[in-house]
Order: sequence, then structure tokens, then C-alpha cells
Amino acid sequence: MRITLQKSLFISVFFLGFIHQGFTLGTEEKSLLWKISGKNLKQDSYLFGTIHVICEDDFFMDARIENALKESEKLVLEIDLGDPNMMMEMQKTSMNPGMKNISKEMEPEQIVALDKFLLEAYGAGLDQFGIFKPFVLSSMVMLKMLPCTAQSSYEMYFMDKAKEQEMSIKGLETVGFQMGIFDNIPRKLQVDELAKMVVDENGMEEFGELTQKYLEQDLDGLYGIITDNGVFQEFGDQLLTDRNKNWIPLIENHIEEGSTFIAVGAGHLPSETGVISLLRKAGYTVEAVN
Repeated sequence: MRITLQKSLFISVFFLGFIHQGFTLGTEEKSLLWKISGKNLKQDSYLFGTIHVICEDDFFMDARIENALKESEKLVLEIDLGDPNMMMEMQKTSMNPGMKNISKEMEPEQIVALDKFLLEAYGAGLDQFGIFKPFVLSSMVMLKMLPCTAQSSYEMYFMDKAKEQEMSIKGLETVGFQMGIFDNIPRKLQVDELAKMVVDENGMEEFGELTQKYLEQDLDGLYGIITDNGVFQEFGDQLLTDRNKNWIPLIENHIEEGSTFIAVGAGHLPSETGVISLLRKAGYTVEAVN
């Protein structure tokens, strides 16, 4: 499964999916798949934590996940990737106002580093790609930091399976909302973080550690890596906490209608204000499926 540059725009929300705020699930609960029951639900539903992009060789799927999906009548993702207007909306909101080139906001050394990276990775530099917003360029850089040429997406996998099973597919948010989240983060901070990605020699190593913790289904381990990120420390409420709280009534509506498979970024699951904790506070039983 290969991900095109155009389709990779949605992967930008990867940076929203891995933040925790001072609370862990406990090492005895290493799992990405959770069962939701209780509170007079007629059928069980499932919650799965995704990583939005992963090397194809690292992509894993097991009977637990497959069975949970087969038992479900509906697939709920962060956004409905089947929306025919999705890519048009993404393209419209991914460019700088007035198509201004981002290089005008960068220091000379940052321009040189990013331009060199883009030229080597994509065959075109800031003259062409500079019209995109920082988070889009960050997504492009991240894809090329992966130690592979073929990537996979859990969201796209679940989409394909849902279509095969003729499941209904819903989204918790709109594309416009997700893309707009980045507009609330200061541009200078985004530009500086983007530049760090191409000059920091530890960036690829840290991403590898993050992926390994995901493969180990170790949400606590992810916590230890991600909390060092300054963007999330400063804007965690907008990036994660507020979104989690907004999702709960929507999730409740879906699971009350019937068995639902919910797949969102793994970083949304843990923490005192994470989806698991919030569902438990709402009266549901949420258990790891091991």
C-alpha cells in the first residue's frame, strides 16, 4: 500500500495524535484495542489507537482487530476519508494565504536546509513547495524520514475493510476543522519546528523509537517520548484535550445506535482527559482486548 503525496496531506494530523498529559494507563494494559460495554449498551463497541503512517513492513494486523471489525456495523474515524469533497477541502486549506512563500518567514540557514531537503527528497524545492503551510511541509518531511519507501495507513486499511463489509463510515470531525487547528498555533513556532526536523540528527531516531513503542502497544512508552515536544506542551488543550471532550457525546451517539469500531490516533486514548478515561467517567466499561 503506497501513499501518494496528495493523500499524505491527511497524515499531517499525525502530529495531533501522540500527546499525553500527566496520566498513564498502567503497563499491565498494553493494548491498542479496547472494548466498550456497559451503560445499557445493546452491543459491544471497540476503540483502536492508530498511528497515521507507518512503514509497510511494520504494519501489523491480528485476529483481535479483525474480529472486532467484523463484529461492528459502523466505522468511525477522526474524519470520514470517504468524503468525496475531502481532498478538495484539504488542498484549499493547505496553502498559505495569498499563496505566500514560507521562505519569507524563515531565517537564511533555515531556507537553505529545508530547500536542500525538499530538492533531494522530492526533486523540487521551496520555489514550488513553499506555498504550503508549515504543517503540510512537516508532513512531507516526516514521510521522507521514514526508513522505507512504501508506507501504510491503518485508517485506509479500515476504510477498505469497511467498504468490503458494507459498513457505514462516519467522521468525528471535518477536514476543515482539523486543518484549522494549526492556524491557532503561532506561525513562527511552526516554522521553527519545521526547520528543526531537517537539521536535527536525532529526529529520525526519535521517530523510530516512537514507532517501536507503538508496535509494542506501549502507550506509556509513547508518553515518555512525546511529552518533550514543546508544541504540545504549550497547545495541548487545542490539539488534543478539547477535541477528546468534544468527541465523547458523538461517540456515545454512535455506540448507542449499534456496534461501532472507532479508530483514532493512539495519543487520544490515554491521559486523564483521554478518550478511555472520559468514556469510563461517562459510565462505560472500557477494557483492553489482549
